[in-house]
Amino acid sequence: MLTVVRSPSGEQEGEGAPARRRRSIPCLSLTPTQRKRLRAALRNLRSAYGSWSCVAEVMGLSVVAVESIANGRAPGSPATAQRAAKAAGVTVEQLLGGLVAADRCPSCGRSG
Repeated sequence: MLTVVRSPSGEQEGEGAPARRRRSIPCLSLTPTQRKRLRAALRNLRSAYGSWSCVAEVMGLSVVAVESIANGRAPGSPATAQRAAKAAGVTVEQLLGGLVAADRCPSCGRSG
């Protein structure tokens, strides 16, 4: 048999439940320019793969999520950018970075 023992005041002895720690979550949002480039990259992936459903399947996201990011209804995230870069076969920096002239090396920027 289990016996419950309480203090005379009705409260549990000790300090009570420990205070919950609030995790500090860093800001992981994309800048407006990066969001614009992510949308463009998603539209280019759609052209390359042929449909939103193929792009969504390759990225591991739902079709609705990919379309809403590409159309600007959802902001996207660094994780989405990483998935898009993997689907495109480039780095995230190349996907979200600035444009490079066609006669320049995309890695170092030197002319050919």
